[in-house]
Amino acid sequence: RPMKQTTSQSAKVLYHLENYGSLTAIEALELFACFRLAARINDLKEAGHNIQMEMKKMKNGKKIAVYSLPKIQKQGELKL
Repeated sequence: RPMKQTTSQSAKVLYHLENYGSLTAIEALELFACFRLAARINDLKEAGHNIQMEMKKMKNGKKIAVYSLPKIQKQGELKL
């Protein structure tokens, strides 16, 4: 039973990264009741997803991890 929850949380995390950009642990907790975002990110990485992590400093001096998918590089634009 717990594995199904993990899979569904991982799917939600991946969907969020693909459609909304970055995600922090606090956002994952608020949006999906996901207490262990780092574990879900690890599951997604093991499944072959290229998820990046950047440490950002908050106004209060604390650091948080911000996860994101790399932006797809434009190869040039078609001029019409």
